[in-house]
Amino acid sequence: MRLGLRIRMALCAIVVSSLRPAPAAAIPVFARIYNVPCGACHTVFPQLNPAGEHFRARGLHGLTPEIEPIKVGSALELPGTLPLALYLSTGEDVTHVDPAGDSASTRTHFNLQFLRLLAGGELGPHFSFLADYEFVETEADTGEIETLVHPYQGFLNAHAERWGWLGNVKGGWYEEPLGVSPVIHRLSVRPYLIYGLNACSLLDTAPAGTTCDDQPVLGSPQIGASVGALHTASGFGWAAGMTNGANTHLSTTPASADAHLHLTKALGSHRVGFFVYYSPDIVGSGIDDRTVRFGPDVDLYSRRFRLLGQFLAEHESSPTGNGESMWYYGGFLEGNFRVTSTLVSLLRVDYAWNPAFDDRRRGGDTHVKRRLWELTGGLQWLLFENLKAVAEVTYGESQETVSDDETATWRATLRLVTAFWPFTPPGLTEWQERRSAAPGGAEASSLEHEALP
Repeated sequence: MRLGLRIRMALCAIVVSSLRPAPAAAIPVFARIYNVPCGACHTVFPQLNPAGEHFRARGLHGLTPEIEPIKVGSALELPGTLPLALYLSTGEDVTHVDPAGDSASTRTHFNLQFLRLLAGGELGPHFSFLADYEFVETEADTGEIETLVHPYQGFLNAHAERWGWLGNVKGGWYEEPLGVSPVIHRLSVRPYLIYGLNACSLLDTAPAGTTCDDQPVLGSPQIGASVGALHTASGFGWAAGMTNGANTHLSTTPASADAHLHLTKALGSHRVGFFVYYSPDIVGSGIDDRTVRFGPDVDLYSRRFRLLGQFLAEHESSPTGNGESMWYYGGFLEGNFRVTSTLVSLLRVDYAWNPAFDDRRRGGDTHVKRRLWELTGGLQWLLFENLKAVAEVTYGESQETVSDDETATWRATLRLVTAFWPFTPPGLTEWQERRSAAPGGAEASSLEHEALP
């Protein structure tokens, strides 16, 4: 699973700026380029605050670089420092599964959850880029190791400001413009339930010749292009685009080109929105399965408390390939409370369900009515500005009422997460500051420097 540049515009790394100022240490990309604390754009990395969202709406522009860019031409510049950061998460995961009427099982393993290379920066006054390449990932529930060939996220962005609008056009690998980032900027370790579901996973069956993995989910970045704009005075914004619906894969024969639209309205530091997704054929392989997903989202923000929510109603015209349509619904509410300047708590409830689906009268053999829910709670403790400890527990149940099948699952994780400029590992800056602050430290450092040949 993924944490959320998971950026993650989290090319910065951690700190809660609104509660305590922090020095702009040499940590991930944007903090280093602009010499600002990561709390200028993040609550706790990788989650963006309203200022971070506005920075993104400006096409990753709007701040004066501390490190002068390198001019290549009249309209092209390159970052004046190495615009890279390493992002990794490692720790212990425990999963306990208790199916009704069967023996329970517990799996525990220590793993490198993910190791990623992040990059980003301005390319002049009207262009920018962002990249997130994941070298390796370990599934928390199974311990399986996966290496990715394609970037998890990577796009070029063109930006312009005119008539009070901030406009952006981007192309490449990117997240759908949902109300809450499903992966890149997600604070919780556990993914949002509704973003990873489709009819195939709810029914636990796929049309002949296909698998559930072949079908796109909202929780995975897609490959495509989008255009969007934000009116700064009114707070109204929109983003629309087309993707190949292949879950980051360079599929040469995607089922269809899928479309998305997200409308937003800012109310001070709060925001409400409405998302729509349409696919003329989500399955492919000669099966006509038209899909629409839509619903509202909300983001209520304050210095100490944040409430995030999303609801989606989803319809597929023929998920099993037999012409029987299906509706399903789901959503979540998540609260983040800042206990202290370095300790943040999280509590979230996810719920998803489908009314009874039965395609037997059309020649199929699928009859399912499913309910899924999860309750997640956790703490995130900032050890350094770019290093945090995460403890999180999730309890969930899957109920299938037709077959009277019920499974309860406990998931727990304890891990360390960090993002840092390659030449400044976590803790080095703090150690250097303490050394300089020690009696005679600054003077000794100066004498050592003067003694060098």
